[in-house]
Formats: sequence, C-alpha cells, structure tokens
Amino acid sequence: MNYLSFFDAKVLKSIYGYDFDLKHVEKVEDIAKFDGSTIFISHKEALGTIVLTPNIDFFISIHSPLGSVLIVNGEPSLPASSENEGYISDIQHVRRRESIAMTPADSLIALKSLITQSPIDTTKSNVEADIKSVLDSIRTITNTTTKPLVASSGLSIQYAIMMGLIHDAVEKYKGKAIKIIVPPNCYGGTNDQARRVAACIDNVEIVDLLVDGDNDMIQSIDTVLDAIANEDAVPYIIAEIPTNPRVEVPNLIDLKNVLSQERKTAAGTIAIDPVFILDQTFCPNVHFLGEEDILAAVRTISFASGSKFPSGGQCTAGYCVGNKKTEALMEKIERHLNLCDNEATDLQYEILAKQMPSMNQRIHDAYINTREFVNFIHATLPEAKINFVSSALAEQGFTPSVFSLDLPTKGTNDEEKENYKRALNLKLINLMIAEIPNESKFCVSYGQLKGCYWTVPATSTQGTTKEGDKDYIVRASLSPNMDLELHKKVFLKFVENI
Repeated sequence: MNYLSFFDAKVLKSIYGYDFDLKHVEKVEDIAKFDGSTIFISHKEALGTIVLTPNIDFFISIHSPLGSVLIVNGEPSLPASSENEGYISDIQHVRRRESIAMTPADSLIALKSLITQSPIDTTKSNVEADIKSVLDSIRTITNTTTKPLVASSGLSIQYAIMMGLIHDAVEKYKGKAIKIIVPPNCYGGTNDQARRVAACIDNVEIVDLLVDGDNDMIQSIDTVLDAIANEDAVPYIIAEIPTNPRVEVPNLIDLKNVLSQERKTAAGTIAIDPVFILDQTFCPNVHFLGEEDILAAVRTISFASGSKFPSGGQCTAGYCVGNKKTEALMEKIERHLNLCDNEATDLQYEILAKQMPSMNQRIHDAYINTREFVNFIHATLPEAKINFVSSALAEQGFTPSVFSLDLPTKGTNDEEKENYKRALNLKLINLMIAEIPNESKFCVSYGQLKGCYWTVPATSTQGTTKEGDKDYIVRASLSPNMDLELHKKVFLKFVENI
C-alpha cells in the first residue's frame, strides 16, 4: 500500500501556499544538509525509537491505520533547534484535534505496540458494513441523498470544508478575495481554525458576523453580504443554529430569503452567491437540506461534531453533508479530507455505527430532561435569565439539550456585579459536582450518553475565543440518562444558600 497516496504536492503548493521540494531517500543517513526546514516522512509497522540526525528538523512517522507521530528536533546543540520549537504552537493549533486527540481504544493499541515493539494490529472485518451504516444514518437523519463525509474530528471536517471551498474559489473566481464570515463568539475551535486558515492564505480574510444577544443574525448576514457583494468577493458563512451560548434560532424563512437574495457588485454585475456552512452540532436532527426543506435552494453544507450526539461522547469523529446544489463542492471537500488523511478511523466508524441509529431518540429524551430542569429553575429562581428554545421552536424540531443560565447578581457598579456573578457561577457548578460526582462534570461536552455537563464561560471552548467575546454565564448540557430529581434537589439547595 502506498501510505502517501493522499499526498498531492500540486494542491499543497497552489492552494495551501507551501513551498517545498520532494526527495526520495532510502535511509535517514542519505538526507543532506538543507538551507531550510527538512521534514522526513517514513512509514513504520511498530512504534519505537526514532533516530534523528542534525539534518532532520521534523520527523513524521506514519503508523497505519492509527495515525502518525511527529517529532520536532529540538537538540540544544543544533543551531536550528530554537526555531524548530517555535513551530510547535502553530502545528498544534492548525492541526488542533489531530495533534491531541485519539480514541482511547486506539491509544491502548499504540501503547501495546510501543511496549512489545510489535506491528500495530487493528484487524477489523466489518469496516465496510460500518461505513455503509454510518453514511445511511447520516442521510436519514439529515434527509439528504448526497454522499456524506466522515472525518476523524469535527474540526477535521470543518478544515476540509474550508480548504475545499477555498480550492473551488481559487479555480472558479481567479484573483477574487475570499471572505470567511464567522461569529466571533461561536465555538472556539471553529473560530480559531477559521482565523488561522485566513492568516495563512493571502487572499482569504475573516469577516465578523454578530449573531447573538442583542444582534439579529438575519440583519447581520444581510449587511455583511451587501458589503462583500460590493467588493465582488466570494462569501462563505459559518454559523451555528441554534447559536451558542444564547441558544437562539433565527426566522428560517427570513434566513432563506437573505441567503437567496440576488446582490450586485459595485460594477453592477451579479455578485457571487454565498455558501452557508451550518454547524448543526446542537440540533443535528433538524432537516435543512432535503429537496423540500428550508435551505434546499441555497448552497448549504451542514456539519456536526460526532463527539457529541452522534457518538454519545465516545469518539472525536465528525461529519458533513451537503444539499444537491453543493455536489461539486462536496467533491472538493472530500479531496481535501483525503489530502489531510483525516477520514474517520475504522474504530470511529464502528462506534458511530453503533450509536447513530439511536441518536434521534436520545436527542428527544435529553430534551425532555432539559425542558423539565429549565422549568424547575425558572420556578425556583425566577430572577435568573435562562437562554433556551421556546416551546414553539421545539415544535418545529429544535430540541437541544443545552441551555445557558445568567444568574442574578448584585453590586454598586458593573465590575462588582460581574465579579459577584462569576463567583456565583462557580459556586453553582462546584456544588453540583460535589453533590453529584458520578453525573455532574465540569466540561464543555454535549450529547453524552449519561450525566450532566457544566461550563463557564459559555463560549470558552478550547480557550481560543477572544476574552472580550467570552460570555461568563453558565452553560449546562443534559443527557437522556441522569438523576434529574437529584439535580433539582441540589439546585434548590444552591438557591436557598444564595
């Protein structure tokens, strides 16, 4: 097997902007000194000792099918070591999930290979059946007929989406600016990754989209698209529905209309229509993309973090699917998913195949728990502001199991009020964890199989959101399997001790 079959030097140079030379060597000793960074890529059957030479800056050891190990040569005696170490942070951010996340069962296989110095063994006979099951489930859940794509993480699929769309724009709209429109307070990893992609590619820029709180998503999209049309640029919009952390849903008819509206450039020509990249992680069960669904006529790609409801928190995989108007774009996205070698692993497919058939039922049951808990909080602490979907939205199918809680505060000025509220946030979360340690956890996850997860600030994911855009309110996510009565009892204890 050609373990670098996914490697496309032409695309890496023309789309990603990398400048490099390729050279085949039989052994490490054949690597000559080079005025620049030398990356040595090798395939190994087992995990073991890696021998570096002064002429190697980065050693990538590929271990199919688990993944790869990247070693940064930081020998103090080497003159380039300090420069090499400076790349580590950027590598970890650009390849955020891929550089830190591994499904525990795969980690165990890797550790066994390392200890025994034996080839990696991940023999699995029914992977094709698992893949078919997962793709069928995604089509059924999203009401689509196009081919879904499944990646090793939610950020991996989002990265493939962005690079695939950028590739399409470079080919179709030569020389035009590419605008990635993203809410500054959306999911931290998505926000950070979009900005890092823009920072790496000259004609790609970020445009902030204000969607939460006092800002109206429809009005913000309209304003932004008018400005981009005037510049004759290429608009790609990333947005969550419902939003995080305010759990808001825009008027969907208005959303369709604002995305479908024909706009003109400053020269009077028809502007490029947007691609709407919809993060459906909070409500992956809502239909947007089918032929009779609300966004059927708008170029729309939906993606979801598989570490949430799709797998019940058991793996990091993620997926995307497009409507019929995006079939050509999805081909580009698949190409970049393969280029980065980021398709979901066999084990991830196995986990998703097991969990996805029950996903919609778990979403329903978790929503019932959340609605009951929200109603209880409203009754016992009416002065708190709760951000959750209305019953009317729930009837439309928006049944998230996450809500945010803006606790009452006091003080003589804004600073005192903010400090009081932040202390109260932690008091609530710490009490829940102390009283219900087997179920309540301090974590940002969502869609887990059991328990209740708490986080603050509500937009703190991965710590990448700018401080000014963080929302210091409590976010809670409930599961279909938890002791709801005990959570009510502990919350009542919290209220009585405020």
